[in-house]
Amino acid sequence: MASPLYVAKKGSYEEFCEVFDPAKNDVTDMLFAALTNGDPEARAKISNDMLDRGADASREEYGQNALTILLGRHRDLGKGDAALVQRLIDGGADVNFRNRSGDVPIKLAIDMGTDDAQRRPIYEALFGTGVLDLSEPSSVRNPKNTIGGWLRMCVDANPEGLAVLDEFLQARGY
Repeated sequence: MASPLYVAKKGSYEEFCEVFDPAKNDVTDMLFAALTNGDPEARAKISNDMLDRGADASREEYGQNALTILLGRHRDLGKGDAALVQRLIDGGADVNFRNRSGDVPIKLAIDMGTDDAQRRPIYEALFGTGVLDLSEPSSVRNPKNTIGGWLRMCVDANPEGLAVLDEFLQARGY
């Protein structure tokens, strides 16, 4: 029988329910594993179940937090990913957390999917916190450029492809 961590990462929600034991398995460990699941439906169901059971969305470990795992792991947006981003933020995930590669959630978000309009709910969640700090350095290796400045350069290089992001940046004065 596969371990619950493995099934959270690779299996379906139904398979996960067969091996998950809330008395033995840490719900936050299961959440972090589920956020890497390549099946968007399983990812959403397992992650939401673990959040319902009290998983700590604010935990940071191994140079990652829940947002950087979700936004940095997948190239395509799953149907439930935007709502999951909002739940993670509501659960305390830091929108300004810099992962071990130096990236912050907003930088990872613009690489998800190919349709900027699909990313709108993610932008709404990240910008809507009121604490997203666009004045931080865009890179730990290049502290002169800010996150907001880097995002502006991305929009200017691809104005049609990042038109939704442009709305959010303009509202913040970038």
